[in-house]
Amino acid sequence: MNYVEVSQARAMPGLRIVLSPGGPGPWSEAAKSICFVKKLSFIPVAQEVGGVNQELKEWTAQTSAPSVIWNDERPRNIWNDQLYLFERLAPQPRLIPENIEDRIAMFGHSNEICGENGLGWLRRLMMFQRTLSRESGGRGRALMGPMVQKYGYDEQAAQEAPARIAAILNSLSQRLQRQRSAGSRFFIGQQLSALDIYWAAFTATMAPLPHEVCPMSPGLRRMYGDSGPVVEAALTPDLLEHRDFIYREYLQLPLDF
Repeated sequence: MNYVEVSQARAMPGLRIVLSPGGPGPWSEAAKSICFVKKLSFIPVAQEVGGVNQELKEWTAQTSAPSVIWNDERPRNIWNDQLYLFERLAPQPRLIPENIEDRIAMFGHSNEICGENGLGWLRRLMMFQRTLSRESGGRGRALMGPMVQKYGYDEQAAQEAPARIAAILNSLSQRLQRQRSAGSRFFIGQQLSALDIYWAAFTATMAPLPHEVCPMSPGLRRMYGDSGPVVEAALTPDLLEHRDFIYREYLQLPLDF
C-alpha cells in the first residue's frame, strides 16, 4: 500500500481513504474491499497510528480510520455513510439490496457488526480488558491509555461483550443456514451484498486469515485471535467457511495494509 501523508492528500482531488497502516483494521479492510469489488480507485492516506493526528482532525473532525473523502465533499467517517458514497460513485455491482426487506435485513445485521456496540466495538472492549488485566501497576492503562480515552472503556460492558458477540454470531449463523436452505451462498438474497464483505473483514478480530495471506505481527495476531471460549464456540465452521468463500471469490488476497 503506497500511502500518502494527510498534508499531501488534502490538496488532492478524487477519492481518498484514511487507513491504519500495519494491520487488518476491520473497518478499514471493509472499506478497501468494497472499493475493490466496485473497481473504485482511491488514494490511501496514512493515519498516524497511536499518534496525535492533529492534521487529520483538522481535515475530518476526528482522528480515526477509515475516513473517506470525495473531492470537496464532507468527510465520511461512519461505515454506512461510506457505503452510500461508494454506491453513488460506482452503482454496479449493487451492494445495497433494492428490495426493502432485504435492505432492512442487510443494514440491521451490518450494524450489529460495524456499528457502535456491535461486534467490532465489543471485540475492542475485550482487547482493552485483556491488556488492562494482564499488566499490573497501572502499566496496562498507560499502554492502552490513548485508545481507552478515545473509545471509552467500561468494565461491565467488557465483561458482557463475549455473550453479546455470541448472540450476533448466532444470528448470522442462523441466517446463513436459512439462506443455504433456500439455495443461496450469500447472507442476503441471491447475490453479494455489503453484509458479506463486512462479515469477511470483521472475522479478522476473532480468527485472522493465515499469515501467508494476512501477514500480521505476532503480537497483533495473538490479540486478534484471543477471543475466548464463548466467542470461539459461537464462531461456527459455516461462518468461517463463508468468510473464506467471500475472500476467495470476490476480494483481494493477500491483504495489503
